[in-house]
Amino acid sequence: MNAMLRSRWLMLAALILMGLAIVMPDLPFPGKKFDYFMLVDITRSMNVRDYQGASGNPISRLDKVKADMLETIRGLPCGSRVGIGIFTERTPTMLYTPVEICKDFTELRETINRIDWRMAWVADSNIMLALENSIQLVRTLSLEDNTLLFFTDGHEAPPINPRYQPDLRELQFGNEEQPRTPVKGLIIGTGDTALSRIPKYDEDGNQIGFYTAQDVPHNTTFGLPEDPEKIEGYVPRNAPWGKNKQTGSEHLSSVRIEYLEELAEKAGMHFHHLQDSAMLLEAMTHSDFARPQVRKTDLSAIPAALSLLLLIMAYIPALRMPSWLRKIRMKNLA
Repeated sequence: MNAMLRSRWLMLAALILMGLAIVMPDLPFPGKKFDYFMLVDITRSMNVRDYQGASGNPISRLDKVKADMLETIRGLPCGSRVGIGIFTERTPTMLYTPVEICKDFTELRETINRIDWRMAWVADSNIMLALENSIQLVRTLSLEDNTLLFFTDGHEAPPINPRYQPDLRELQFGNEEQPRTPVKGLIIGTGDTALSRIPKYDEDGNQIGFYTAQDVPHNTTFGLPEDPEKIEGYVPRNAPWGKNKQTGSEHLSSVRIEYLEELAEKAGMHFHHLQDSAMLLEAMTHSDFARPQVRKTDLSAIPAALSLLLLIMAYIPALRMPSWLRKIRMKNLA
């Protein structure tokens, strides 16, 4: 076969492969996907700057959460769905119903980038009650197939009265008479383990200092104590929690790992301490959260690439035949 004939055959094969790439339909392949409802704590302690950004400068817990949310969404397989919500005090609010991450990534990115602590409508931070209401919201919106991702530092402000803690285990699993299928979830603790000052802002969003011990309650102020007689300065009517000045460190904040692990255990959920997006993605893609999917995949790039290779071989003589093969052929011809 001479060089001209060989080139024609190569070009014909390239043409066939290019035609195949054009008409080739998407082929179904089995795989996994992950569906999430992401809820973000936007209370004041999330403004603590105890993370480092890409430039090495300190960034807030909220900014760290937003950045890692976007990175992990990029790392999920197409077909996965994500919904976005925020919570402050005890009330979760949905911003974005679950959407497909590849088709609607631009909308997800814009929504996440615009999450701001100034969206908070109440200053308190009742983490356990917010988790309870988030689980109920997932059920109300029929999102049980979604994994609840609950981003928070775990800082209750004011501290919750133990007498009024919800029964998360019964909420999730029900009882013997009425068992329930629990909502799958991952509680993501945000912040450093060391105590840090909480920034204070004015009504225009300008930082004017930090919260002090006199600015915040150091004990619960809701309801009655379980054993009020043990409280120093107890006055039944006017000071059920005591009339003495309260002291403590509630004006400082750190991630409450033990508390959040306790909540996760009671609710039958996983826990992860947020450090970087790669570790977060690993926690998010745990086998407990995976769902099977058969997704049509575009494989037209394969015949297109082969077609390009054959065209190169047809038009560049040096690539028509490897040198070692040409030597063997010349010896045979001799």
